[in-house]
Amino acid sequence: MAQFVTTKGFQADFQAIYQKNLTALSNIEPDLAARVAACPLTGKYRMAPSKGKVPVPNIKIVDKGVFYYDETDPFSEVNKELRSLNLKNAQIAIFFGFGLGYQGHIFGNQWVNKANNRFMLFFEPDLELFKAALTYNDMAPLITHPNVKLIVGVQPEDLYAILYNYLLEHNRYLLLRAVKIVHHKTALLLNRDYYQQAYKSLQEAALQVILLFGNSPQDSLVGVANALANLKIILENPGINLLYDKFKGKPAIVVATGPSLNKNKHLLKGLEHRALIVSADASLKILMEMGVKPHLVTALERVPEVVKLIDGFTAEDLAEVYFAACPIILPEVYAAYPGPKIMVYRNFNHFKWLETDKGILNIGPSAGNMAFKVAEALGCDPIILIGQDLAYGREGTSHAQGTPYGEHQLTEDDNDILEVPGNDGLPVKTNSTWLQFLKHYRIDLETYQGACLNCTEGGAYIQGARVMTFQSAIDHYLQEEFDPRRVIRVNLNSFITGKIKDDWAKVYGIITETRRAMTDLLSSCQEGTALVKQAEPELSRIIDKYKEIKPRKLEKKLQAWESKIYGLRLKCIHAHPSYELFFMHIAQSYIINFDMETNMIPEKYDDLLPARAAILLRYQEWFKTISELGLMSIEPLDRAILDL
Repeated sequence: MAQFVTTKGFQADFQAIYQKNLTALSNIEPDLAARVAACPLTGKYRMAPSKGKVPVPNIKIVDKGVFYYDETDPFSEVNKELRSLNLKNAQIAIFFGFGLGYQGHIFGNQWVNKANNRFMLFFEPDLELFKAALTYNDMAPLITHPNVKLIVGVQPEDLYAILYNYLLEHNRYLLLRAVKIVHHKTALLLNRDYYQQAYKSLQEAALQVILLFGNSPQDSLVGVANALANLKIILENPGINLLYDKFKGKPAIVVATGPSLNKNKHLLKGLEHRALIVSADASLKILMEMGVKPHLVTALERVPEVVKLIDGFTAEDLAEVYFAACPIILPEVYAAYPGPKIMVYRNFNHFKWLETDKGILNIGPSAGNMAFKVAEALGCDPIILIGQDLAYGREGTSHAQGTPYGEHQLTEDDNDILEVPGNDGLPVKTNSTWLQFLKHYRIDLETYQGACLNCTEGGAYIQGARVMTFQSAIDHYLQEEFDPRRVIRVNLNSFITGKIKDDWAKVYGIITETRRAMTDLLSSCQEGTALVKQAEPELSRIIDKYKEIKPRKLEKKLQAWESKIYGLRLKCIHAHPSYELFFMHIAQSYIINFDMETNMIPEKYDDLLPARAAILLRYQEWFKTISELGLMSIEPLDRAILDL
């Protein structure tokens, strides 16, 4: 991949090499290129040629008095280290340290095929060392390669959001069980703690990405079934899209139910005309008890316990308090809320499948995360957080006073207690669930263009938010009066009730057509099961006897079976639009887990040919499971057809 300066090259123009590299980097990572250009060379690293027959650049680490690579033959040393690692099936190769690029060069040229590699990810915390690499070697072929990602000079606390997005791109999360670490001893000597944090951030990002797609098909089916049961609510109420950017530049207050809400909730009184107040469902009764009517209330959980959070009010109590829930909640939750309703779709394909646009948001895992995204979609700036502790109070409480389920809903379980930095500078105790919510704020704030002010006055520190007291935020940002309820009312008036009948007819047609398509899916699965059974004797023989079969003949046989079996897989997923938009949300957690497991299979074999045959044999299970999930998915469709 890379080109390296050798004996004659030491008379070369290093400035020209550097400029070539910088230009190439600018085309791929302009922000990184700008940081490299601005980075001073302090003398921390000094270039020296190696002492072998064909000298190449080496780096002396001045303060430690050691060379980065072997003084005589850097390439031989790197080759030896690579051979010592278990790099079989390194579909994502993660490099701890960039050095002068020698590991990436040798791996890219000699190991990609035999390691079954698809992506290379480099962590290098030291921007000056990376600049040295760009100065002494032609790295353009490596840094511009489409399968290479560079994370250079990034602070540990910023790694999570970068890695979360990296895993989502190109569906790299499917390769999480085929990840291998490539390290160099000097890199570990210099920055071991950083690389440990990088690996921890990768694990946390991986967990969050997998949770994004659901824990199980049964869990996903609940959301789809609820959405179908809520069709009347969906079709007969306006969507959040009618309010997009209608509060441009206006402040919002997101009210969650952490213990520290006790400290500053009294300051909310009188702010209804100075900020858009968006309440998580669990905060509604606290606010109403104080005489503070929020403008919007968010809800996301698909459990009956949500009813108790919002029931007991009259339509008059909740006049113009809009229930901005995601319609995957239980129908009985909607029935318990007598106030006006706004539909807020989560970014799930089954809402696109209905072809009834209400507005789709990339909503995180909690009602508090959801409230933030609603405020952002409406154009609010700044967004002020209160009660968003995401941690236990100092006295061990989990929630604020006045919540329907009490202050001790979650006890401190020794098996699920974590410590994170607090807003007051001291560690606070949290748990794995709240940590997910906390991490998702980091992702949300990565793209939010405004200012997020964390006025929780307690709880966990949210990376990217500015910590201040609620009173200070009021004094600085909430001085201008406006009428949020009027803004909402006027814009929701554009909802055309006369279209509801047409929408009903369109949705009925979509559901009945999907029902027919699901019958075809079951037939394709039956065909696939029979096909794998037919292929089984030959595939088993390939696994057991592949060394005795001529490679060309073996390749042709495998390709023929792959074409048929993978062709049927594609048919099961893509043959009809409704498969991807309706059924995939239910099946995706199984398919993701299946793909992750089969991506591990090459680890068990010393050749890719038997591994490919073994993967094909697993498709008997795949077609059987997809058929079972298809049958489960038909039931809510049939119920919806009867209701319609």
